[in-house]
Amino acid sequence: MKKLSSLLCLSLVVASSQAYLAFNTFGAGESAKVQGWGFGDIKDTRIAAQFTASKTGVLNFIKMKMQKSGDGKRHFATISLFEDNGNDIGTLMATFTVDLRTAGVKTFTNNDRGVRLIGGRKYWIEAKAAAGSTVYSGWNENDQGRTGLIKFGQVEAKPNSTYRVGGGALPAFSVDVIARPWGRTP
Repeated sequence: MKKLSSLLCLSLVVASSQAYLAFNTFGAGESAKVQGWGFGDIKDTRIAAQFTASKTGVLNFIKMKMQKSGDGKRHFATISLFEDNGNDIGTLMATFTVDLRTAGVKTFTNNDRGVRLIGGRKYWIEAKAAAGSTVYSGWNENDQGRTGLIKFGQVEAKPNSTYRVGGGALPAFSVDVIARPWGRTP
């Protein structure tokens, strides 16, 4: 009986961990506009979008609608998640690499259970060419009329200072978190 009670308790804790959409600019069926914000090795450009998490939890995954890379031999981009620092890019939280030889919704699964988003706090997602890549691609705009703070520009020697800030159509992306019972993380 004691063993059965322990197993039941454990299964209740596991079952109560749920995935939640913490931010989303996609339309139905992960739709987005055809046009987007360009980034890549041409002048070492990048694009970043600010978002506010609606839920607290461990980062589960990020989805982004990406365009196919133009001609080149190395089609890799770096996708990074940053904390916000007064409407500027703050501390790096996670980095993912994506091959952009094909267009579409790309999913970046997080395996680091220490990457935690707090509901009501702002964060940034950035797309740029991976080191040594010849990628030139784009991050599709959302088709829901969602606007917000974006940064775009050249990376160069002082990465944060070379951004231009604008308000405009946010790129198409979503952020999913896993909420744990009683606020605990694994």
